[in-house]
Amino acid sequence: MVSRRNFFAIFLMMFVVLFLCQFSQIMRENMNRNNNDAYRSLEVPGSGDEWDMKRDLESGVRPDREIIFVGDPGSEVGQTVAKWCRLIKADLSAYEELPAYGFENTRYADAVLIDGENADLWGYLPYLKDYVKNDAIVVFCTLPDSSVIKQNKKLRDLLGITGISDEEVTVEGIRVFNGTFVGGEAVYKVNEEKYKDLQDLDLTMPWYITAEGSKSYVVGMLDDEIYERESFPRIVWRYTGDNIKVFAVNGDYMKSDVGFGLLDMFLYESSDYALYPVVNAQSTMFLDAPCFSGENDAAMQENYSRNTSSAQRDIFLPGIISVSTTNNLAPTFMVQTKYDLGSPAVPDMEELDFFAEQAGGLSGELGRSLRYTGAGIEDKILIERSVYENLAHPYHFRAFYADSMEDVLKDPECPLGIKTLVTADDLDELFFYASDDMTWQSITFNADKYSYSADMLARSLNTSVGYSMLSVDLHNVLWPESEKDQWQLYFDDIFSNISTYWKRLSPYQQTTVSESDVRIRRFLALDYSSEYVEGDSYDTVTLDVTNGGNDCYFLLRTHDQKIDRIAGAGFSAIGEDAYLLHVTGDHVTIILNDSENVLNYNSPFGR
Repeated sequence: MVSRRNFFAIFLMMFVVLFLCQFSQIMRENMNRNNNDAYRSLEVPGSGDEWDMKRDLESGVRPDREIIFVGDPGSEVGQTVAKWCRLIKADLSAYEELPAYGFENTRYADAVLIDGENADLWGYLPYLKDYVKNDAIVVFCTLPDSSVIKQNKKLRDLLGITGISDEEVTVEGIRVFNGTFVGGEAVYKVNEEKYKDLQDLDLTMPWYITAEGSKSYVVGMLDDEIYERESFPRIVWRYTGDNIKVFAVNGDYMKSDVGFGLLDMFLYESSDYALYPVVNAQSTMFLDAPCFSGENDAAMQENYSRNTSSAQRDIFLPGIISVSTTNNLAPTFMVQTKYDLGSPAVPDMEELDFFAEQAGGLSGELGRSLRYTGAGIEDKILIERSVYENLAHPYHFRAFYADSMEDVLKDPECPLGIKTLVTADDLDELFFYASDDMTWQSITFNADKYSYSADMLARSLNTSVGYSMLSVDLHNVLWPESEKDQWQLYFDDIFSNISTYWKRLSPYQQTTVSESDVRIRRFLALDYSSEYVEGDSYDTVTLDVTNGGNDCYFLLRTHDQKIDRIAGAGFSAIGEDAYLLHVTGDHVTIILNDSENVLNYNSPFGR
């Protein structure tokens, strides 16, 4: 028999438990309803704060980083160089022909980048040594045709080419040596038939042999039982003979964003260290999920014996949670209210709170998808306004997706409070200000697709800018057109790719699209300068940052040195001799010491 005292204690305990459960639920709902946009009160830079080299030059400020490009600025190589200069905050001067050093229109340069495929080399080759003598590095971003190199001994001597085994050879694979990109060595060679579809790199090239004093960073691979590895075709190399330092790229790698990481590597290999800003944001976006319209219930019933709402809650969502938690993603769900504007189906937002809570539990967020069919963007925006203005409580979205940026911005009633827009446009940029207070972010990779070229691009972006956007597009799953659009098939692909390839290629922080936007704004606004000073017992690197908001990120690369002490920033190792710095002040001091038991890095294939 229970005494009154025990009965009261049990009753009190049950009441407390019930109250706590109810209170925590109320708190969660209140958080979902009112704090679903954590950035509303956060002061972040706008387009007017963006760093502008021209503005600095007009005010008499001498740039810390100066690059000369020789070639057509409008070419693919010229555009890659221009984008890279904006990323590292460097002043770029472009010439069709390299002027003599000291010419009144030229200034000191950190690097001379030459589009050797298109530039006229004959007239100014003698000038290059003058730039080298003044500490500028020379990079041949592309090479002239092998027949031109074969006929020009001075050019061969400059590039360190001692022989041309074949003007065209097809290699079995490509090897990227350790130290080229952040993330270590990579071998792109198909050893099993089932992986043959991954090989999409160009395997045909001239077969150059380089001289003693050269160092190879990327080579073509041949059968090592027939050919000596030291004689494999050179793709990217450095030659330091005859008191010069020249880098060369044999192929089209500088015609894409892969060139960003190579250019950063060239500067790093020519200096005691490398230190430059990165975004530190790797986002994963789930497109058109969830969808709050039953317009495609018939297809869902046929495929999953459920309507749209039940299928995405009971079948799709567990998979999304699984892949997100397994890989520590911070997912952004791009919510779709209604895709087919001609359908009579009416959006039902009853489960919006539920999905907001699920996203919050994954450290993610809700964004909005502006995809549509059956009418114009004006009708899509009217539906969006009607749906969200009639909710019982407001949701403050920052991140949006659209198939076309132009389609969205042509409506004067937009941007619906958009702070950052992701589109499928191929705008040949990673990110930029699309309007006065709206950034645009590119999709860099699709989760269901992986290839060797994508792997190399990811390594380049990890080395250069620390930004990526992984798209998980559920549109075809929700609006299937064939059996291959089945969720299980798609999920198997994305789970496998994300948990293996993309996870391995993700050294930076997983962020929502909104958080990526904030970091991009700070990245675009900041300027910096750094200095390396050798000491008797240790070396010192100092970094001064302006307009960084006391919250930005830098990548530091050292040559077999480790961070001993640091002030003004936190740090973490993200690769061999590579550190991610979280800068929290205007001035950073870094003490470097030679690491113990470091194996000397011998030049691969150096001869």
